[in-house]
Amino acid sequence: MNIDQIKLFIQVTELGSFKKVAEQNYISQRAVSQQMKKLEDELGAQLFIRGHNSISLTPAGKFFRERCVTITELLDDTSSKVRDISLDTQSLLSIGYFSPFDTVLIRNFIPKLPTTVQYSISEEGPEHILSDLLMNKLDCGMMMDNYGYKIDFDKQRLQAITIHEDQMVIGISKHLLKQLGTNPRLADLQGLPVIYYNNEESSYLKESFLASLGPKLKFAHVERTTSYEQMQLLVSLGQAISFYPQELIRKLSTPADQIAYVLPQDYQNQKFQFKLIYKKGNRNPALRKLISLLK
Repeated sequence: MNIDQIKLFIQVTELGSFKKVAEQNYISQRAVSQQMKKLEDELGAQLFIRGHNSISLTPAGKFFRERCVTITELLDDTSSKVRDISLDTQSLLSIGYFSPFDTVLIRNFIPKLPTTVQYSISEEGPEHILSDLLMNKLDCGMMMDNYGYKIDFDKQRLQAITIHEDQMVIGISKHLLKQLGTNPRLADLQGLPVIYYNNEESSYLKESFLASLGPKLKFAHVERTTSYEQMQLLVSLGQAISFYPQELIRKLSTPADQIAYVLPQDYQNQKFQFKLIYKKGNRNPALRKLISLLK
């Protein structure tokens, strides 16, 4: 007995005719009849009452049909679940990020994914993330938005989910802050360069900072540093200032940084979002799982 015989038997009970089953399966009526006789012989029981132009089931046949339906339904369900598990096991979620602050958020949601989902995480500049998403090299990426200006993701065939909102504050050396007082003005710091960290050459953050400052506040330099540690060192020594998301820097800062994170009098309401972005139409099951978690 095999699954093909069982399925053929169910067809016979549904159509009530060896001939109709034969026509539906492009085999001879004799072949169907032989298969059913072989099934009866294997079971040691009569399943059919064969009439001149019709067939019906014996009590044993009715019982056997109920069990066959259960078996085929269980087999179909098992096959479907096995395929789903296989897809989960094989699915790879590729994530791009460009700042240490993104990693705080990534560490929050990655553990919530099913253990069958594998993932890769790469650090890239914002422009690099956008291009890799459009070329299907990344499934999703972290992006800062509504800071200085708003990105039109829809125009770029991308979708976005806001996963964190924050307030931008200024990092100032604690030694320098003693000279300025506890409530400094950003205008008092214009002699210092503004620095930011990005592992790749990028104008995105520079343009964001300049746009957020507005026309009244002019800084001599807005410069990129090549490491987060270098940025923290220069700020702590009073050689530069930098911008930080207020909530996330609390999770990354240490007493050794010797940096005060303040909101100057003349730098108000600089709220913005961290968003997860992905290309429209991406059907990666691992990405779908992540989106459902975040929503």
